[in-house]
Amino acid sequence: MRRLRSGDLFPTDHPIPASQMIGRNADVRRVATAAMAGTNVVVAGPRRTGKTSVCEAALNLARSKRMYTVAVDLFRIPTAAQLAEALVAETIANRSAVNRLLHRSRRAGRAVLDIAEQAVEVKMKSELGEDVEIAFRPELAARDPDRYLTYALELPNRIAKLDGKHVIVFFDEFQEIVNPRRPYGDPDALTKRMRSIFQRSDEVSYLFAGSVESVMRDLFAPESKAFGQFGSFSTLAPIDQDSWRSGLTERFAADGCEIDPNALERLIELGELHPRATMLIAQKSHLASIMLATKTIDLSLVAQGFELAREGDAAANEQAVERIRRAHKVGLVVARRVALGDEPYRGLDDSEAHRALTALRNAGVIEQRRPRRWSIANPILRRYLADLEPVAVR
Repeated sequence: MRRLRSGDLFPTDHPIPASQMIGRNADVRRVATAAMAGTNVVVAGPRRTGKTSVCEAALNLARSKRMYTVAVDLFRIPTAAQLAEALVAETIANRSAVNRLLHRSRRAGRAVLDIAEQAVEVKMKSELGEDVEIAFRPELAARDPDRYLTYALELPNRIAKLDGKHVIVFFDEFQEIVNPRRPYGDPDALTKRMRSIFQRSDEVSYLFAGSVESVMRDLFAPESKAFGQFGSFSTLAPIDQDSWRSGLTERFAADGCEIDPNALERLIELGELHPRATMLIAQKSHLASIMLATKTIDLSLVAQGFELAREGDAAANEQAVERIRRAHKVGLVVARRVALGDEPYRGLDDSEAHRALTALRNAGVIEQRRPRRWSIANPILRRYLADLEPVAVR
């Protein structure tokens, strides 16, 4: 019989639907309940830990309750004009007739719209203003990005009042708003404008996710910042071992595979409960079973899966090392010490070590859980750094 694909059973490279999540049901319910109740939620944490999947599942739950949802990923949006276009398109797509019009317009061109579709467009402009045109003519927003972005930010509340719907707006990778490259203009001016609009949008709740936790906390925690205390932080709970045991066993069984109990414990141990690392090792172990034409997942297959996972991440880990080197002149020394569990300050000037640690934290390489306690969340990257040759301190 044809085997199921490893990447489908154990997805690692894109957000996954709620039906495929392991150990995240409580997180989804918590985030969804808060957003649907009209409160603003901030989800911050390292990349590949399930933030986007949880938030998108929460949006799906809200849609099942007949609420409107808007989602934009700032990693994929390079300019203020394109952000305005994306926000407007996502907002008006909640209306089914307009959603069909959007797809038709983009696929076939505006010139072929029929009379009924033209009537939908005229009505939409009368209700939402002429600026809604940027959803159909992207070149417009580039002429005056500030004007159209302001319109786009105000639109969710406008359509909520017109349609009698609560709207949840989800900004993924929200720390990009204050990226030093300034993709959307002056960060201070933009965050103040957003806060001013959002606090008046009484029919809208906001969901913010970000993978650089230190930047997200700096955006939302201090009272002196525009978004100070605008949203409540919601931390994703660690996925416990029992959830991994049942979830992974179920996934392997979907392809008729049986995993040996010792092999299952070893897989979970190697993944260190990290969502992406654990799923990747499971994915590669399943791939090894396909290559060996077996449906028994034993310790040797898990060992092969772990090595395949390390090989697959080698290029990304090499890039991480280069990012670490650029972050600070002693960044690699400090990162390797953190990976080994050593004292990062040993033999270094305290202020220099502190700057290196801060730079690595801001680069998303390490996390600080307690004062002077640092860790590398990704176990595969941590092992890669630990295996590097010792770096001399200069």
